[in-house]
Amino acid sequence: ESHASIIDRGFQKDVVVGNALVSMYSKCGNLDDARSVFQRMPQRNVVSWTAMIAAYFQSGHGENALELFREMQLKGVEPNEVTFTSVLSGCSHA
Repeated sequence: ESHASIIDRGFQKDVVVGNALVSMYSKCGNLDDARSVFQRMPQRNVVSWTAMIAAYFQSGHGENALELFREMQLKGVEPNEVTFTSVLSGCSHA
């Protein structure tokens, strides 16, 4: 319902809103919706990538998380401290 309201108001193109949706869906355990929002985001920043990487790790999809981490770097997005913490934490729990 909240997501539909965001789309109706045209906020789906806002990177901050997209990041919040990815985070919300992943924290609710809905990886498919988190991935869908991430893939449809017209712009992504390091927060977007980190949120999706963390979502994969949290749901037990470490291989996907590492693949996305590599893709992020190939696209020229510089990982930050939070990104590295998510990757190290995810790998240590795998």
